[in-house]
Amino acid sequence: ESGYSPFMLTLGSVAAGTPMQGFAPSHQDNMNGEYPLSKTPGGKASHIKRFADYPGGVESFEVYSPPMTTLYSQVWWSPLPPVDLPADIVRRYNGTAMALVGWEVDQVRRTSEGVEKSVPMSASYNHHWDSWLIGAEARVRKVSLSGPDDPAAADLAGRRSGCGAELPWDQPQYVVEGPEWSVRGHPTHAALTSGNGGEFRKTLHGFAPGYALVVDSPAQLQITPMNIDTWNREAMDLSGPVPPPFVAGPLPRASLAPKGAQHSGLLECPMTTRLTKVVDSATYAAVDNGTCVEPIYTSYECFQAAEDLLRTSDLAKEEGTAPDRPPGCSLSHADRPGGPAHRAFFNLAPPSAAARCSAAARCVCPERATPFGEATGAVLYHPTSQPADIGRGKAAPFRASSSGGYKRCRPWPASDLLAHRNPTCDVRHYRGGQYACSHMWSLLDADQPIPWADRPLVFRHKYRFWVQPYREEAVTRVSRSPNELLLGSPWEYDVPTCGPAVAGCSREGGLWVHTVRGSMLGKQSIAHLNSHCHAPTCLSTALYACAVGTPLVDCNASVGRLVCETRPVYGGSGAPGISGSRFDEAGYIALADCLWGDEALGLEAPADVDGVPLHIVKKANATFGHYGEMSGTRTWGMARDRVQRRPRDAEAAARSIPYPHGTPTHPIPPQYPNPEAAARSAERLPAVAELEPETRATRAALEGMTTGRPCRGTRPCPPVPPMLARDRRTTGGPLSVD
Repeated sequence: ESGYSPFMLTLGSVAAGTPMQGFAPSHQDNMNGEYPLSKTPGGKASHIKRFADYPGGVESFEVYSPPMTTLYSQVWWSPLPPVDLPADIVRRYNGTAMALVGWEVDQVRRTSEGVEKSVPMSASYNHHWDSWLIGAEARVRKVSLSGPDDPAAADLAGRRSGCGAELPWDQPQYVVEGPEWSVRGHPTHAALTSGNGGEFRKTLHGFAPGYALVVDSPAQLQITPMNIDTWNREAMDLSGPVPPPFVAGPLPRASLAPKGAQHSGLLECPMTTRLTKVVDSATYAAVDNGTCVEPIYTSYECFQAAEDLLRTSDLAKEEGTAPDRPPGCSLSHADRPGGPAHRAFFNLAPPSAAARCSAAARCVCPERATPFGEATGAVLYHPTSQPADIGRGKAAPFRASSSGGYKRCRPWPASDLLAHRNPTCDVRHYRGGQYACSHMWSLLDADQPIPWADRPLVFRHKYRFWVQPYREEAVTRVSRSPNELLLGSPWEYDVPTCGPAVAGCSREGGLWVHTVRGSMLGKQSIAHLNSHCHAPTCLSTALYACAVGTPLVDCNASVGRLVCETRPVYGGSGAPGISGSRFDEAGYIALADCLWGDEALGLEAPADVDGVPLHIVKKANATFGHYGEMSGTRTWGMARDRVQRRPRDAEAAARSIPYPHGTPTHPIPPQYPNPEAAARSAERLPAVAELEPETRATRAALEGMTTGRPCRGTRPCPPVPPMLARDRRTTGGPLSVD
């Protein structure tokens, strides 16, 4: 359940302290208005009315990204150079820590009159973005790669924080380096990615009173956005009232958007005829009798395989239904004088209605069968001769993480997508999504020129930060948790057009709904949960916690306890806080996140899910099919082994091993080869005696905090809110209040 009932800030003022020189609490309203929240089972539906009401007062400042320029159908997906924070903010927080209680994001352009206007999602769809707030003791290094097999590519891919580890290797990368902790014992940088797709403007980025991200001596912001230009320049006036009515521009043949849809089919990144597939796990042969043991499944693989087999790109490429030709991919001599000598044809006719391989129409067959989900390869872009078409190169590969990428569906119990044979799991079956959507690629077919080539869209991302001086006695530091609860490959998957015999489909309330599920072990605690999904198909994401010791294969919604269920708030639905605003775009969404904090505000205390078996259920509207829907749940919380940090001296800081990206993320949760291994892993956490000395001391300190016993160590325990502790009783639920 989500709603907009009042969110009363009743904590009172923070503990008295020496005011920071120049710090003046703001009385501004939020940049984007109020934010919805989803109700947790023991909390109340509420909303964040104003960041300015945060206890102790906050000041705000704004930062703009460097400009981005796109034409219709083009993708922007490239890291932007870091930008400096305002000089007065840098001076004020130099040598001390900033508490970041919230941040707001919009995308804006300037009209010819110099007026700043929001750019609607229906004109430039934000697929996702990453960003880093960087302190003075960290540094940003620009890295260029020689290609996808560059030795540094695998390392960089593992450090990325967006929707998977797709690495645009042909573009400069900006890597945050340096010590993780400052000489004062505070983080030197922080990842800000959350609620990071088309929902980002009206989805909460922030925390309940008493919680904040902390960065020492903040100095710069680095952003990596992915936007898709869907602006029909002839029919949508961006200089007038925003948002204008949506009118679709030209679409490729593979678009799944139905006629009259409120969204552009481009935003789902359909495979176009500018693309082919390189399946590097396959070699091919031309067969002149019988049929292929394993066929080629798409024209994209067919045409590239034909080029590889003939060692030439000078061939005619056609797709259609022809009963007189073999099923799948075939080669023949072209009969067009003056044209290419060979013809590659992909036959859409079913095998039962097609001819057999022959000397006149030789089948192009993989030489050996590869199990579904195990093929490796990549999507390749072929630019046209139009000067505006500047896309190039391959997308990131479909292969395991040890090879530098992780476009791979995980087996049950991590996800049921492999069992469903979802097309996103196999490069041979892939039909659309973010791996068909690299920087400057046009999402039109090769015979469709990019229109309005003389009318580029120039826009920026705009951030407003809400901050205050960090006081350890008043604020609990949070960080982005390694809980990236992913069901896709790792993030995305296809929503099929549902029917009675389609895997994962059911009728719910007269609507066809597609459901995917998976289980994994939780990490740390949760103070804020955001589920990333896309319009126009997103319906809900629910997180359940099972009793500690439950094998992952047995953890499900029936035996688990609901922790949080997020549902989108759709534009055009009359929702309070959105209706009538510049964000009220029919068919587009805001996500009502779950928030934990002080019970006086109607919130539950943060949920400790460290080592707890978790189960996720994601539902999508499947009346129509959709490419590249997302199922990724990201959390913010407190790490058990990082509740306390003592300041380090400068010499120790200089000796510390650089940690490029703060708290490590785990984009692929543990994979268990069999149910017994899953059960053994979930049965228990390491005993205190098995831990390293530093970790033993930290756990002892934490136990003192949560049970009321005095902390052991050199410093007293800082105050912490009540926490949800794991219930190890076999008869109880998975979580209980300590």
